[in-house]
Amino acid sequence: MTSRYVSEPVASAYTSEPRLPVVTSPYANEPPMPARATGTLFVLAAGFGIGALVILAAFGFLIGVGEVGQHPATPAAQSAANAPVAPGPAPKPAPNTAAPAVPSTTTGQAPAPANPQTPKAPTAQQQQNKH
Repeated sequence: MTSRYVSEPVASAYTSEPRLPVVTSPYANEPPMPARATGTLFVLAAGFGIGALVILAAFGFLIGVGEVGQHPATPAAQSAANAPVAPGPAPKPAPNTAAPAVPSTTTGQAPAPANPQTPKAPTAQQQQNKH
């Protein structure tokens, strides 16, 4: 059995270049693409790119305005499940524990002023007599 590889002399540890295989492109001997064809491909690609940006901007505008993505429901199209519901009873207010207790019966008199020189507020009967 013969080997495909030719034995090469072993490189010395003192050599500066290792022996690497030579890699060549399979297209190295082909002529370059003509300039006119290159320009046509560039214009075609640029046209697709600009078209994509225009469409993206149009959809962004329509979504921002609210034309795309939402379907307004007309009253005829609404079902009973989407109809507004009558409000329930009002919740009970929380008790005010910070305020002083109010007596259950009142005498009709205004509370005494904090300053003794302050005149007392007129009662309901005094106000009726004024008119």
